[in-house]
Amino acid sequence: MEGCCRTCMPCCSRLWNWIWPDFRYPSVPNSNHVIANPAAQAAEIRTVSGDIRAPSPKKRPVQLYAALFDFEARSDHELSVKEGDKLSVIEKRGEYVLAKKLTGSLESGLIPANYVALLQDEFAKHKWYYGNINRVKAEKLLLASQNKDGSFLVRISESHSDEYTISVRSEGKVFHFRIQRSAIGAYFVSDKISFATLGELIAYYQKNPRSLGVILDEPCAQQRSL
Repeated sequence: MEGCCRTCMPCCSRLWNWIWPDFRYPSVPNSNHVIANPAAQAAEIRTVSGDIRAPSPKKRPVQLYAALFDFEARSDHELSVKEGDKLSVIEKRGEYVLAKKLTGSLESGLIPANYVALLQDEFAKHKWYYGNINRVKAEKLLLASQNKDGSFLVRISESHSDEYTISVRSEGKVFHFRIQRSAIGAYFVSDKISFATLGELIAYYQKNPRSLGVILDEPCAQQRSL
């Protein structure tokens, strides 16, 4: 209707403008144009000067091992050794250890865990440590008259030379608890809690006997044979 009126009677344009005022949509800004918001504040970016580095993990002392038997590598991942070869064990991997030769080629690879034995024994200073004694010997020592309930000792595991066993006398019997090693070298009896050193593990269970189910009171009183 507006168009027809404006076309037929152009002389009344003022009237038509009053009836149909000229309306213009606001221009749409270009998609690449950014409308500034005065209420918004620019994010403040701060920089910190200096050398920022994550703290390096505490390194464990290198332990010296020796090969107990000859072992011939069966794959590229394994390491061939001769009886008596000096080795550094890097980490445990299931029933194997990742070891590095300390002489000759300095190669590294996997060796069955029961093919190596610890030479440099860092725990000999502890009265509770009895080293490489078997289960029968441990029970004989703990059940001797010089000892009582709560007497205990720690020995090298018979099945895994890089692990240990707590043998403790309780109610006239001897109980054995395996101390395992994680891939990074931590010590644990339960996978719920682990310790950086064997000494820390023993100290914890001496203070928290309920966690183990028996009391670790005094080291075995019998003469040690290390």
